[in-house]
Amino acid sequence: GNSIPLRSKMASAKSSPSIVPQFITGDFVQRRVFLEDREYGLALDALVKACSDILCVSSRGDKVLLGRRKVEPQPDWWYIGGRARPGDTTRSAAARNVKRELGLDLDESRYNVIATYSMVWQMRQQEPATNGTADISTVHELRLTEEEEKSITLDPEEYSDSNFFSFDDVLMGDFHPCLKQAIRDLRKLRAEKALIEATRSHADSSYGERKGTDMIIAAALAFEKASEAAAVEKEVTKVRFIDQEYEYVGGENGYRDHKRTSSLLSEEMEGGAA
Repeated sequence: GNSIPLRSKMASAKSSPSIVPQFITGDFVQRRVFLEDREYGLALDALVKACSDILCVSSRGDKVLLGRRKVEPQPDWWYIGGRARPGDTTRSAAARNVKRELGLDLDESRYNVIATYSMVWQMRQQEPATNGTADISTVHELRLTEEEEKSITLDPEEYSDSNFFSFDDVLMGDFHPCLKQAIRDLRKLRAEKALIEATRSHADSSYGERKGTDMIIAAALAFEKASEAAAVEKEVTKVRFIDQEYEYVGGENGYRDHKRTSSLLSEEMEGGAA
């Protein structure tokens, strides 16, 4: 008949971008409203704000750019990013935040969603500072080019420093657990992509039957390891930031032994990253 063979369908399929779908009802109009600190503080007491944050990944795909924030919340190494505005897609907000904080004007299509996280902070910049704040953050991956890495102009109002860290440096170092989780989730997404590509290559007969099967098995095992590393065993992980160090409340048993898993994944996930 007129049906397309399964192999042709799989080989011609294209990877969809990782996005958060937006559904607009009616003719919404974006409005830019500035709130004074007192009003903004009251809003923070009553609402959970939406943020679009970014893991800016090096051109080689094995390091992440973090900024050392000057202000609450999180006056330490953190994502590039910030809050979204009503009507933004998560990617349009991410692109605006990168332009403001790094001086890079990049197309929204380059931002791929890693995951969405819930964050609650004891402290904030606005008075009363100890009322804290709460965020729902969608974290994106942005793969930089070598030229873009050299063109970064850090916002001095927001950050005191920036640095590229290897994934393992973050996973095994003294960094916020949300940064660690985003890197684990990114590795899982990369492993999933590698598995899909191996399956498509096999379906397209680009490799011999035995070699194609071996590639799929290897990719499936790598995906299993990455999924295990990214698995979270409890819903809430609590830390305190004391004297520039993170202290886990109730221990770090909400996560598996990622130091062991990270070392196993490093060679598999970093070197061949797309």
